Amino acid sequence: MVEDRRRPPERTEDRISGLPGDLLHGILVDLGSVRAAARTSVLSRRWRHVWTQIPELILFDRDDPPPPASFQTSVDAAIAAHSAPVIEDFQITRVVGGLGVFVPCETGMSRLVRYLKAVIEEEEELEIPACGGATRILLKPDKRWRLRLPAAGLFAALTLLSIESGRIEGSELTALVSTQCPRLKTLLLAVTLCTVSDVSMRMDSLEVLFFHAANTRCLEIVAPRMEQLNVSQASIEAANISAPKLSKLYWHGVYDPCRHKFADVGRYLRLLNINQTRTGASLLHRFDTVDELKLTISIKLMNPCPQSCLCRLAKSSKIDDITLGSLEEVEINNFTSSQEELEFLEKLSRCNAAALKKIVICYTRRPLTPLTKEMCEKVRSMCRSNLKFEFYVTSDMFGWVPFD
Repeated sequence: MVEDRRRPPERTEDRISGLPGDLLHGILVDLGSVRAAARTSVLSRRWRHVWTQIPELILFDRDDPPPPASFQTSVDAAIAAHSAPVIEDFQITRVVGGLGVFVPCETGMSRLVRYLKAVIEEEEELEIPACGGATRILLKPDKRWRLRLPAAGLFAALTLLSIESGRIEGSELTALVSTQCPRLKTLLLAVTLCTVSDVSMRMDSLEVLFFHAANTRCLEIVAPRMEQLNVSQASIEAANISAPKLSKLYWHGVYDPCRHKFADVGRYLRLLNINQTRTGASLLHRFDTVDELKLTISIKLMNPCPQSCLCRLAKSSKIDDITLGSLEEVEINNFTSSQEELEFLEKLSRCNAAALKKIVICYTRRPLTPLTKEMCEKVRSMCRSNLKFEFYVTSDMFGWVPFD
């Protein structure tokens, strides 16, 4: 018994290290960051370099402690140690200060990264090199960041570019999207131009554009394949848009047909989403047919007219000439059963809308006056009898639920 106790323990078989390399890489990817993956090196001699081959390079999540070296040095070291032939996903999320110029794709890396995501806060500069192999780039810097785009080079494989926040020169933005991204299909911009500038976008491959760039003076878009356009900027003085395949238009801002022109755009839309009633009327005249209309009206933010206003005269309430011949369904959100809303419903019911079959009313917020069955019956009694009404209220657990 004594001799048995003095014997060294027998080594057990390392069954984990015997797993296929692809399976090990998948296990390390699921850990969520390079730091966690690198810590597995202590498990086995074979595992010391397994993390350097994983196809995802996710550095410095928000909850990670600060790196022992400088941020830039740590990034460079991780890139140098990583030896996978292709990086499918390269992400950096960090709240730092004093970063200076940060280059997420070093020389050599620009040919390998397919998906780049950088979420970095504090006021600094972010230099974006030409990543020729990247297919998707998502940037979310702090709004005070100055983004410096490359003056030369191509994003040859890039199909999706999203820049959420930050400051950009208008001329750099024009050059990037018009000459350096030949395969770009989706462009999402929510930025501020460094100075009031014009922006021109000429993109043969673009299909979807979300444009919100403060300080844009004049906007030019030439996109023969673009099907969806979202513009959310009230201060654009002039716009000239050429998009013959446009089928979905979101226009949240001022529209003036004399200054905002849709050249070479058809008169049919599958979807029109507008949020300004006065300017929206002019935009409606631009198109003959709209399959789906989404209109956002902030009634609480509007100043009520005095009793002497002309709009309160009986003749201003005439609806004989309002024709909604193709309208089949109406959905009203944030309904509070105010007198103005009830009048709107009554007028809508009496419009020339023979195809209208259903009105959906949603209490998506908790109004001062809760929805009651008596109010539902009052709404039904105000409108023509063959209209179907559906009432919904919000539930913290289930979202929208039927009220009656």
